[in-house]
Parts: sequence; C-alpha cells; structure tokens
Amino acid sequence: MDKEVSLNLEIAVLGGGFAGVYCGKSLLKSLGRNSQPRIGLISNENYLVFQPMLPEVASGSISPRHVISSIRQLCKGIQIYKAEVEVIDVHNKTLTLRPGPFSPPVIVGFKHLVVGVGAKVDLSRVPGMPEHSFLMQNVGDAMKLRATVLARFEEANLVTDVERRSRLLSFVVVGGGYSGVETAGQILDLFQGIHKFYGNINADEFSVALVHSRDRLLLTINESLGRYAEEKLRKRGLNIHLNRRVKALTANQVFLDDGTILESNTVVSTVGNATHPLVKALVNDLELETMHGRIITTDAMQVPGHDWLWAAGDCAAVPKAGGDYCPSTAQFAMRQGALLGKNLSANLNGEELKPFRFKGLGELAAIGHMTAVAEVMGMKFSGFIAWWMWRSVYLSKLPGLDRKLRVMIDWTLDLFFPRDINLLSPRYSRLLQEAHLEEGDILFRVGDPAFSFYIVKEGSIQLTDTKGEIVKVVTAGEFFGERALLSDQTWRFTATATEETLLVGIGSGEFKEFLESSTSMKKLLERSARRYRSDQEIDKMTKTLPASLLEKQASDLMSTEIVTIQTRDTITETLRRFSSEPHSFYPVMNSESNELCGVLSRAEFYDHVQVHGLDDTAQIPDSVYSDLATALPGASIDECLEVMVREGNNQLLIMREDKQLMGILTIRDILKAAVQ
Repeated sequence: MDKEVSLNLEIAVLGGGFAGVYCGKSLLKSLGRNSQPRIGLISNENYLVFQPMLPEVASGSISPRHVISSIRQLCKGIQIYKAEVEVIDVHNKTLTLRPGPFSPPVIVGFKHLVVGVGAKVDLSRVPGMPEHSFLMQNVGDAMKLRATVLARFEEANLVTDVERRSRLLSFVVVGGGYSGVETAGQILDLFQGIHKFYGNINADEFSVALVHSRDRLLLTINESLGRYAEEKLRKRGLNIHLNRRVKALTANQVFLDDGTILESNTVVSTVGNATHPLVKALVNDLELETMHGRIITTDAMQVPGHDWLWAAGDCAAVPKAGGDYCPSTAQFAMRQGALLGKNLSANLNGEELKPFRFKGLGELAAIGHMTAVAEVMGMKFSGFIAWWMWRSVYLSKLPGLDRKLRVMIDWTLDLFFPRDINLLSPRYSRLLQEAHLEEGDILFRVGDPAFSFYIVKEGSIQLTDTKGEIVKVVTAGEFFGERALLSDQTWRFTATATEETLLVGIGSGEFKEFLESSTSMKKLLERSARRYRSDQEIDKMTKTLPASLLEKQASDLMSTEIVTIQTRDTITETLRRFSSEPHSFYPVMNSESNELCGVLSRAEFYDHVQVHGLDDTAQIPDSVYSDLATALPGASIDECLEVMVREGNNQLLIMREDKQLMGILTIRDILKAAVQ
C-alpha cells in the first residue's frame, strides 16, 4: 500500500441514514456485544434524521431537535466515526477519511464495505435552480425554509407595492411526490395558523403553487387516493400545475415549459436526486451494473462479483419480492439495513444468506389540516383517520423513546396553542471577511489547516518557507492561498505581516464553489499556484540537472539577441516590430537613459489597441507594461531556476547593477544545455 493505514476494520459501514444505522444495530444484535469483530460506522453527521417529519419541522409543528437521534446512542457498541469519506481505494481496500479542518486525512482499512450513503441532490439541470431554490433534505433545510417563510411574511407586512407583496406571499413547490405534497400542505397550514397576527396581510394575498411533471400527485399510492389528495389541496387553495416542468428560475420568477410564468421569491425543490459521488467512483472503478445510478445488488444486498461489497438504501437497487426493484423510501431502507446486518453476520460465520422479501406495508402522506391519505396492506384510508394513522405509524417508527415522547408533546401542544412565529434566523458570517494585522502578526504557520483565500487590501504579507527564507512578498492588490485550497488544504508557508495590513478573506467552501462555476478562473489560479513552490520541490527539480550546469552563470547561457521597444515608439511602429520580429514579449527601454521600464506582451498590446484604436502618433502608456523577474549576470543557474519557479515564469531578464539590460535567459536555454 502507498499510504500507511491508521485503523483496520472488519466491517466499514458508510452512511448515517436509515440503511447504515439499522445495519449497524442489526450487526450488533446478531454478533453480540462481546463477540463482534471491529465494526465502524462512518457518517458526515453524528445523528440520524427522520426525514418523513421534516415538513412538520418547516411548519413549526415539531422542534427540529426532536426529529434527529444520536447515532452513538442508537448504535452503542459500534465505533462511530464522524468524517467525510474522500476516497474509496477498492484495490487496497482502504478509505481516506477527512475528520475535520484541523486534522490530516486518516487511512482506514476494511475487509467488508457496506455502502449506504444515499443520494445527492443535483439541481444543475435547471438554470437558476441551484441559486434560488430551497431544499428539503435535512434538518437545516427545514429550519432555513421555515425562517424564510416567516421572513417573507414580515417583509410583506410592511411593503405597500402590490406586485412586490404578491411575489413575497407566493410560494412555489417543485415536485409532486411525498415530500413536495407534504411540504406544500404544511406551508398552507402555517399561514392559516399565523396570518391573524399580521394585520396588513389579507388571506387572499397568500398563495402556494405546486409544479409536478406527471399527470397526478403521489404516483406510488393508489390513484384514487392521489386524486383525493389533489382535490383536498385544491380546495384549500393550492394551485397545482400537472404535466409541467420548471424550465428556468430567477430570484423573482419561475418559468414553466408551457410558457407559464409564476411570480415568486420563494421556491422549494423536492426533485433532482442524483448519484452520490462515492457511488459514481465505485461504479467506475469496479465497472458495476447500475439502475438509474443505483448499484444493482443480489436479493441478499451483496454486489455481484465482489463478496466484500454490500449496498442498501437509496444508493442501491435491491430486487423486490415479486420483481422490479425496491423504491427509495424509509421503510425499505430500514428493513434492508436490518437484513444486511444479519447477512453480514451470517457471512462471517459461514452461514447461508437470506434474501430480501419485504414487499412494503403501504404508503402514507399527510396533506395538512388534519388530513392524509393512506394505503395500508391493500386497504385505503383518507381524511382524519388516515391522518391519525400517519402520525401513529411514524411515531412508532421514530427511533428512541425520548424522541417519541417529545414529538407527542409537540403535537399535543400544537392542538391547543398557536404556532411559534419567532423568526430565529442564524446570523451567518459574511462571504467576504476582513482581517486586520499589525506588523509582525502571523496569519498562519507551515502545516496549519487552510480555511481561506486572501486578497491584500492594504499593506503586505511575507511568505516564508520552513527555513525562514522569503518565498514571496504579497502586496496590496495581490492574492495568495490558492495553492493550499486547490490541493490538500494545508499551508506550506508561514504568512507574516510586514506592516499594518488589511486582508479580505473568502472561505474555502465559497472559494471552491466559485471555481466550479468558472473554468477560466480555475485555470488562472492553478497557474498562479505554481509560483508557490517549497524548497523541497525546487530541490527535487534541480537534482535532475547536472551539477556542473547549475554552477554556471546566467551570462554563460543567456541570449544577447534581444528585440526591444523604446518608450518613444508609436503604436504603429510597435506593430511593425511585432510583424518583423515575432516574440511573446519585448523589453521596453527608456529612450533617454536606456534603462528597463518593463516588458510588453503581445496580448497586453492587442488588448490596448482594441480599446483605444490604432493611432499613428500615439505612444504606448506605461500602464500597459508588466514586470518580469530579473537576475544579475553572475547569478548561478541554480539561483536563476529558483527565481523562475518562484515567479511562475519561463524566462528572466539579465540586468547589470546599473539597470542596463544584458540578455534574456529562458528555461529552454537551460534544458538545451542540459541535454548537450
């Protein structure tokens, strides 16, 4: 193995959802607390979210704390590791985990791997959807949506412009599955419960629209129940758009594929499920068969051809009893996880694996206003009875007695008291944060974790390597930090303020999102990152060159045939020089003192001409010139190479101490001498 393994597991379970947690619980029960091999459950959160109740969190019926359960308490006896899984090495059977920003990656070995990471959300297929829509995937999403809805009410209560008020009080839900229908119903309930506290808002100003791409709601439930839910929601004021897709989205409008435009400032998306990146990588590495991005397994949830690999939950296509594959719902994920734990135990003990035979007990959907639809064991229910069944079933499935009691209390209080309308919106840090440093203050040291990309607004920052040697001085208008954020998020240098300095910092998360949206900016920063080379990297490069070559002087290899431009040259004269003697850049010499003023690149010249035109008499302003690193003629090739690498350039101007230009040294000159 290339990397040292820090921890070895018999069974590694990836994912803290229903499939992963119930697999862990089942393993613990099947193997016994004292006889089980080393089992580790790895999740990027330390709690399990009971997702069916998220819409009620959004409406304020349930406290957000009551729909999450500690994985450590649910799976006592199993090692729980809260970390991001960065890489699954299928050849060496290792996982690379990122515990947090202050710790290096941890390599974990395994013998059996259970993949239960679920699915991700991909909204990129609809223009504007990633920027302007709200999700309903986790507790944070539900809390954010509730705070946003209340904020819209508060804002509309003050606004007098009719069109603006209408957009503020119009809400659009995309998706007619369980999550979409229940979220729309809960938003209706929330308004009906609190609008009496907003004296300037009339009931007829509020609206909720639901956009669904199919011809009816709740496709997986009996058609008559789906039609019943649609009828009840329409009567309560929900505007339903069937057989319609969202074509694009802005901050103020939703464009449907039939040309309809919905005016709204708040859009909730419950669609856009996509394959998890880890699952994609596994599928590519092992050439696995998939069904709509889900790993196809045997009925025992083992991946065919790989006796060490198992999958369950939303990321797995598990054959369903009677044909087809299991749907991506909580009841199936729970039972898949439970059986998978038993099958893993049987596999370790050399026993026969059991097939997954669960067909589903039924479907339930709460549509708000004490109304629901339910299909349980072939029997259909609707109205209040179905609503009571919905609450009873999900309350019984909620993990932990304490959570059951807390939710029951929340529901009971909700019957007698008005909804909580406190707008608890967390104050998030600004995207751009300013940092003030005094002379001598250290921003970060070598080896510290990197959190931000910095722009120097005022003052200067000195970057030094492990030997204390200066790598670069970053002055006002320049930036640094791109190399650390583009690699392993660890600083390779120490940053010290050389004077009173003001920095603007962009967080690593926002920095990466910004680069993902701009390939040209990413290439620019990748190129600039190459300037920040450590001594070890430079030494590694120079060791490949002959020592005798590195000891030579710049004057030994430089080219003295230099094509220069004089400051008195006009634009047309410069253009003729470009045509007769083509180069990528040209040193610009002062026409009177013959001292170097800078260099002019062809690209910068053409940019200037595009803006100012081709004037026969005009000269090139010095603002178009750029700087190029210089070296003395007596400097060694070793020193010259280091300067080139530090500056990110392939050439140096060789200057005497009196600033007279003697020649140009390029990487090509050095490599040519090396091979000769």
